[in-house]
Amino acid sequence: MENLLNIEKYTYYDYLRWTDNFRYELIEGYRKIMAGVSEWHNIVVQKLIRLSEQFWSDNDYQKYFMFSSNFDVILFPEDDVLKSKTTVQPDLGFCKKEKRVGKTIIGAPEFIIEVISSNPSYDYRTKYDLYEKAGVLEYWIVAPREQNISVYLLDKEKNKYNEPVCYELDRGEKVVSVAIPGLELDIKTIFDFRGLE
Repeated sequence: MENLLNIEKYTYYDYLRWTDNFRYELIEGYRKIMAGVSEWHNIVVQKLIRLSEQFWSDNDYQKYFMFSSNFDVILFPEDDVLKSKTTVQPDLGFCKKEKRVGKTIIGAPEFIIEVISSNPSYDYRTKYDLYEKAGVLEYWIVAPREQNISVYLLDKEKNKYNEPVCYELDRGEKVVSVAIPGLELDIKTIFDFRGLE
């Protein structure tokens, strides 16, 4: 849990009251300042959102809700949500519609995508551990520099992620979701940076 402000523990109630200009996530009661993202991170997130929205409109999905990082996700909700101690803002996610309350997702989404920016260990370790513990069924880590996507699927019996399936740009594969049936994203489109070097 690197780069956490380990002064005292906070709740979602405290989180909602912070009025400075920083973006935070709340990790087991500790607040973490969200660093600014790279240009590549921003481009890849926009492509993922656009491709997912196209899938949504083509399939007229009714069961799931798609959200991006302007939504708070309360992974381990208490009886009183304001007392919850872990709130994250994934780059992209999908959850059953009943988990959405305004601009908040209550409980573990079915599917989360994080795009690596300045701190890979935050996605590969901290977020990985949280999403596994919360029961997120499918977790993708997208690496713009390496141009690959690691897909982790939850073994429900063990409540542990299986070894990842890694999709590489040079193999030109489509990345297929298990948690969201029918969702396939073209890795060549995701990592097409022509004209941006």
